[in-house]
Amino acid sequence: MQGLDSLAVRCSEYYKQGARFAKWRSPLVIDMNNKCPTRLAIEANMRDLARYALICQAEGLMPIVEPDVSLSGSHTLEDAVKINIEIQSELFKAMLDHGVYMEGTTLKPNMINPGKGCDKSYTVEEIAEANIYVLKQSFPAAMPGANYLSGGQSLADAAARLSAINKFASSSGGCPWNLSFSWSAALQFPLFDLCKGKGSLQLEAMAKLYVEELKIASASALGEHVWNDGEGSHEGKKRPDVGSASGGISNDDGSNDGGNNEGGFSLKKLFR
Repeated sequence: MQGLDSLAVRCSEYYKQGARFAKWRSPLVIDMNNKCPTRLAIEANMRDLARYALICQAEGLMPIVEPDVSLSGSHTLEDAVKINIEIQSELFKAMLDHGVYMEGTTLKPNMINPGKGCDKSYTVEEIAEANIYVLKQSFPAAMPGANYLSGGQSLADAAARLSAINKFASSSGGCPWNLSFSWSAALQFPLFDLCKGKGSLQLEAMAKLYVEELKIASASALGEHVWNDGEGSHEGKKRPDVGSASGGISNDDGSNDGGNNEGGFSLKKLFR
């Protein structure tokens, strides 16, 4: 793995130049038809993350570990929960096996979401519940917190989901972690949009918008952001060629949903 080659030497140089933390991103894709990610892909990527974290700590840097599961695909929220638990469990086991100091690391995970092409609908509250469930199943209490990446979500959706996650955590007995954000594209793209067709950077307008964005992000990290109807929810994609003549999709019990593709997250669905 070339990224790990001579990493200790490079980390030592970075530390001398003033760096105090580093980040390694391991992207993975869920493809239920092709059984991806494979067990081999999960193990290889998470072990590399663990080795990177140990090397960083040996050279005085705080490692940010980033398992990044893409929003692409048609997987359900339940599929995402199962696979993300497998990924994160493998990551933390590998970190412990390698002797990583867990209190000295930070997790930058993807939010647990259905794939963009999923035909089932989920509310923002159901997505929040799924995220807390994954953390409780795998995330060590020794680690101080998680800073979610935006991963292709708009600021409106990412903020609504993070705020709902923190609200659900508080209402369900609390959690031992600080759950916050580490967003780049969700904050930056609206700033770039201000400059389209202008021929120059709109610095004053960008600065004003950036402050407003950070207020939204900050409120979300506290569970205090109030989102608009529909923000943060997933609307199931219509599949007109699938199902009965009435347009509905036949369920496992032979019933029909009438074509509304409504889903709804339930822990019971995970153990069928």
